[in-house]
Amino acid sequence: MRKLAVLTFSMILVVAFIIVAKAQSSSDQPKNEIEVRGTYSIPSGEANFSGTSASGSTIDFARDFDFKNQFGFQVRYAYRGASGKHKFVADYDRTNWERNTTLSRSFTFRGETYVANAIIDGDLKLQTIRAMYAYRWGNDKLRFGPMVDMGVIKTSLNLTGTTNNGVQSAEGSISKFAATVGYDLDYAPTSRISLFHNLGAIAFQGEHLFHTEGGLKVSVYKNFGAVGGYNAQRYKLKDGENFLTIRQHGPFFGGVFHF
Repeated sequence: MRKLAVLTFSMILVVAFIIVAKAQSSSDQPKNEIEVRGTYSIPSGEANFSGTSASGSTIDFARDFDFKNQFGFQVRYAYRGASGKHKFVADYDRTNWERNTTLSRSFTFRGETYVANAIIDGDLKLQTIRAMYAYRWGNDKLRFGPMVDMGVIKTSLNLTGTTNNGVQSAEGSISKFAATVGYDLDYAPTSRISLFHNLGAIAFQGEHLFHTEGGLKVSVYKNFGAVGGYNAQRYKLKDGENFLTIRQHGPFFGGVFHF
């Protein structure tokens, strides 16, 4: 399944690039952009890997672990045609939250019962690989239009602590090949400043995917610039009776290179 998802994702990248390239006339020059961002994420959510729908074994990230805000990173490549109608984006985003705490209650996770008043280590991870295509109408200053993105979302929770069978480690992980639909907006009031906003969402068979971001880019020197803004994500992924819901939001900042 994972090999099929990677193959499909690669095909999407190739097809999207061909569509964008063919849409430009021979006199048009593509506009490329690479961003490296630092993210600061505020997490929340729930997970249940007990194999049942029992609410008592649903882990609440805030109540049971109180995961703290954490820095992550994002790398993004964007391709725009000179006409501005076509926009293609590929990015990779990763954040880890780690926490050592004392449990206030007992719960079951991957067949192990972690007991109250014992110390436990929690490691929560969110990784996304995404390809987006948007077709926008407008002029040199304002571009707005529908977008679709596809990619792989991987969420995982690893626990190490005292159980009824001694100290044990267990991991619950769900990966999905998924897509969202929404819109993309770029507004450039001057040649050195641009504002942007993007939103995508979908709900299907009990799973919910949502992401949005908005921010500002400023050209600093020749081909280099700075970017900053705010983003938010909410993903609920299911695997039978097991599920993991993760919500995160926070600011991001970084550098931009145009070529």
